[in-house]
Amino acid sequence: MTQTVSYNNSGVSTNQEEKNGKLVKGMVLGAVVGGAIAMLDSTTRQKVVSNTKNVKDSTMDMVGQVKEDPSGVKHDLQDRLKSASSVLKEAIHDAQNLYEKVNEDIMGQVNQVKDESTDILSTAKEATSDLKDIGGKVKEAGEEVMDENHDQSRGGTTTGSVNSANYNSTSSTTNNNPNTKIPGELG
Repeated sequence: MTQTVSYNNSGVSTNQEEKNGKLVKGMVLGAVVGGAIAMLDSTTRQKVVSNTKNVKDSTMDMVGQVKEDPSGVKHDLQDRLKSASSVLKEAIHDAQNLYEKVNEDIMGQVNQVKDESTDILSTAKEATSDLKDIGGKVKEAGEEVMDENHDQSRGGTTTGSVNSANYNSTSSTTNNNPNTKIPGELG
């Protein structure tokens, strides 16, 4: 099947124009059908009627005012626009001030918390390092105690003046020689 496509002056194919036209027609038809279905509800109908009357009345009032005093309406609109503009400028200025205040206060506090957190982390790292050193010293002391106890159980000599004295006083009272008689023993 061969399809012939023709182009208009703008370079768009008529086939594409037909598709776009169908899309627009479908959207309009959908809106009309949706509006008609919405009008089935009595409350919706009443709201539409009252809003239409209000728009009509305000439009008629505006038209009447323009007919009576066109320059007065023009000046009135200009005054309203100037007033709205000044109020808008004040609101923007207030918003900028609020933003700057919040930005300064919050960012200052955030920076302060960041600095304090950094200090806390460095202190914690130092404490961890100190605890490791203390743990190493405790381990070393425990190993010395274990070595000393091991040496005592073998009957060997120990290092250190206090421990050596204690060991010697103990060894002087206890005799490890099996041929020596114990006082009060017969034989």
